[in-house]
Amino acid sequence: MSRFYHFWSMLHRFFLIILTIFALATGAGAQTMTQRLDALLCDNLFIDSDVSLAVYDLDDDTLLFEHRAQKLCRPASVTKVVTATVALSRLGCDYTVDTRLWAEDNASGGQNVYVEGSIDPLFDEADLLSLVASLPSDVRIDTLFADCSFMDSIYWGPGWSWDDTPWEFQPYISPLMLCGGTVQVTAKPSLRGEAPAIECSPQSAFYTIVNEAISHGGRGEKLTILRDWLDGTNVIRIKGDCNRPFSERMNLLPSHAYFMSVLSERIAAGGGSVGTLSYRVVPQTARLLCTVRRPIADIVEEALMESNNLCAEALSYHLGALYGKRPVRQEMGPKIMRGFLDYKIKAPERYHIADGSGLSLYTYLSADIILQTLRLAHSDKKVYDTILASLPLSGISGTMKNRTKGTAAYKKIYAKTGTVKGVCTLAGYAVAANGHTLAFVILNQGSMSASTVRRWQDKVCEVLCQ
Repeated sequence: MSRFYHFWSMLHRFFLIILTIFALATGAGAQTMTQRLDALLCDNLFIDSDVSLAVYDLDDDTLLFEHRAQKLCRPASVTKVVTATVALSRLGCDYTVDTRLWAEDNASGGQNVYVEGSIDPLFDEADLLSLVASLPSDVRIDTLFADCSFMDSIYWGPGWSWDDTPWEFQPYISPLMLCGGTVQVTAKPSLRGEAPAIECSPQSAFYTIVNEAISHGGRGEKLTILRDWLDGTNVIRIKGDCNRPFSERMNLLPSHAYFMSVLSERIAAGGGSVGTLSYRVVPQTARLLCTVRRPIADIVEEALMESNNLCAEALSYHLGALYGKRPVRQEMGPKIMRGFLDYKIKAPERYHIADGSGLSLYTYLSADIILQTLRLAHSDKKVYDTILASLPLSGISGTMKNRTKGTAAYKKIYAKTGTVKGVCTLAGYAVAANGHTLAFVILNQGSMSASTVRRWQDKVCEVLCQ
């Protein structure tokens, strides 16, 4: 009996020891997030680069960690989080960006038609056809006017790099944007030695295709599709060996002329006719035919999920329109954003916002300012719900689709990425193991390997979610 009692006594003590160790380990884990982040900051990555880092528990209203959080950095596309938050807060979550079609009888007994734009960044060919459908199929238009009075004629933001010119991520901004001011060109190989088949969307006579490529040429020449951007033309050249289908999306200039050219062509294709194209503000006597409305939530989602620069700039311009002056100048939107941040989060004087997208070399923000903006968004349910639904989800969607898989951060990070040469940033919300929502900002500066930085950032995300 004594041996039996002794056995159960020892077993009981063993389980007590195991429970104690587990309790201590659990408590230590909760206490060592700071230590684990500090350890990550000792990575060799920071021999020749730097980082600013800030983490906030939104449920406990507590700052959990910060490292150089007041340092001004280039945020790259993380700027879009600030732009989206201010736009939703100031314009409202029910705001729409509208494109309108108007008509007016002229003195000669004919008809003039006006298209009034306000930078709808998601306006596509289906939307264009809805404008055409509002006209009689046999319409005879003397003059098709573009009303581009919403903004001035400066189509780029300050500090944008000139050598980004031909690519879709640097658009020529105008009040009338069709497919983001771009055309998608696809080359498909045909018989060996022959020119590949070329498909363009939207199709238009506004641009010219020069096909100099060869199907299965065997020359080892990389296939390229490039606009003659140095010459300022809309000639698109396809060169090299086409061994498989290949697509490139190129911007065109000027965007409003591209819009009007395709609209005129589609009216003609439907049986109507257009005499001339011109520019004029819609007269008060014109009658409204059609309105295409774009919800702000759709624009915010594309800006954050896909890092669409045009969408972010459209939000910025509509913020600038709050001044009530036409045309809206580029600097008005950033000025509204700075005023909002100064009032709402008492931002320090030493920072600068030059554009809405983060393309600019002149935008400098701190991790603390971005963190406070994330807190501000979280404090307004409608704004927060829109932002959260628009942010890429780790391992699942958008620019976070291929990150954190197989880790504790999988499907628990809602964050905006940002990447330009030497800059790699990440900011958004994390779901911690205890169910709390954390706001976090990581601004890596000076590293030439974005992939190395992203792996390090994913380790930070894993710590936050554990």
